[in-house]
Amino acid sequence: MNAKPFAAVIAAAVCLAAVHGGAAWAETAPTPQTGIAARHASDAGIAGDPAVIFADDFESWTDAGTQPPAGAWSVRKNNVSRTCVIPGKVAPAAPDGHVLEIACWTPGKGSQTGGLSRKLGNYDHAGEGLGDGHDDLYVRYYIKFDEDYRAVRNHGANLGGRDLKMKGAAWVGMAGIRDTSTRGYFYSGLQPYGKQGSRELEMGFYSYHLDKRGPWGENYEVARKVPIQVGTWHSVERHMKLNSVDPARSDPAVADGIEELWVDGVLTIRKADVRFRRAPHLRITFFSLETYYHGLPEQFGRESPIKVYVDNVVVARRYIGPMGKPAPARKP
Repeated sequence: MNAKPFAAVIAAAVCLAAVHGGAAWAETAPTPQTGIAARHASDAGIAGDPAVIFADDFESWTDAGTQPPAGAWSVRKNNVSRTCVIPGKVAPAAPDGHVLEIACWTPGKGSQTGGLSRKLGNYDHAGEGLGDGHDDLYVRYYIKFDEDYRAVRNHGANLGGRDLKMKGAAWVGMAGIRDTSTRGYFYSGLQPYGKQGSRELEMGFYSYHLDKRGPWGENYEVARKVPIQVGTWHSVERHMKLNSVDPARSDPAVADGIEELWVDGVLTIRKADVRFRRAPHLRITFFSLETYYHGLPEQFGRESPIKVYVDNVVVARRYIGPMGKPAPARKP
């Protein structure tokens, strides 16, 4: 993506509508382990779990859904998108609540971006007081593509970091670079793929790592396909583990980094030979939850934007898994 880093400003947009729909619960899908969410029915109290770094269920936003809790997010502000919280819910049986809406429209040319970002460590400079970042992270959230959504050329949510010791280190999302090590950064996007105009999508990675073959990102092979249907909530979870660094080697970057993706609790992608870094101090310090389109079709104008909904975001040190279902109500 060729967008500038998110500014810490709030989108003052008026958001109308309610979002409802069934969740794609992973009741029978295999999972590699018992996740954090299994201990927290409907994610209740999950933010306080010792393995959780950050969580947002979008119930605490203010100012008509445009203002996140202090220190939680930076919100994208421009004239081709709105990013705000609106009424909605993931699970049909859940009480009414709120979800994040990211809506974008085309003015007829250019690109369109909306969404949020969060620093997970020192990102702009070493003295931010946010810590050194992470070598191993899991990020899970629920996503729903609007009923009128159709597959278009786009990018999605990014996870990455940049080398603050390197002069001119690129920001996460900097595209069109063959050798990322010369710019001291890495990132990997999680985004929907689909045939242009299709209602059926598939989640996959778009990764900027040391061994990609061209100036653009690499798409990892999908081992097990789990279709993403528009109008339906799906749980998506990504795992990024950075490669180890051995200074005794001629090339210190060891090919043991990992990227994994679960959709509705099913492992769909696992790549275990990724090289993201050559310097051990380069860590994961940035997460963006966004949509980025390379020129939307004219059908997605200001009055009929393309919309994506997100809820129950959790960033943790180990596997999270889909939300645990609440216990059935006892009969009187």
